[in-house]
Amino acid sequence: MNTEIRNWPHFAMEMLSILMLVCCFIPLLKIGQFSGSEVPVHVDITGAVDRTGKASDLIFLPIMALFMFAVLTLAEKFPKLINAPKKLSERGKEYVAANGWKVMRELKLCTMALMLYITYWIYTIAAGKAEEMPIWGFTLFIAAMIAVTVRFYYKLYNYN
Repeated sequence: MNTEIRNWPHFAMEMLSILMLVCCFIPLLKIGQFSGSEVPVHVDITGAVDRTGKASDLIFLPIMALFMFAVLTLAEKFPKLINAPKKLSERGKEYVAANGWKVMRELKLCTMALMLYITYWIYTIAAGKAEEMPIWGFTLFIAAMIAVTVRFYYKLYNYN
């Protein structure tokens, strides 16, 4: 199935995802100011730093965002591979083929927003401007991903 950009809202989502991915790489321009010092590389469930590392470890956040972007972009190309927990009728299979790319694009937007949020706060903590990452943002993005997924499956099973 061809998954070209079909309408303006999804075009805007794609461009916003790309912009967020690029913004994940911007803090790397200032990675030199952290050389030789311990920087946070992981936070726990409360947002407090629970592991530190070398400044060069900070490069893994944008690389992880790039990897997730690539995987979700690839998933948009194969919407028929979306796993459905029950047998689908032909109409249900058509619905997945026609709309599966949309849910992948929406999940990609949520994922890029989450990665930008995490990257921003890790660099903010490393620069000494904050002590911990606010957990409300993480919770908000995870809730958005769950909402997108539940909405897709709700529509799928009501369409089927």
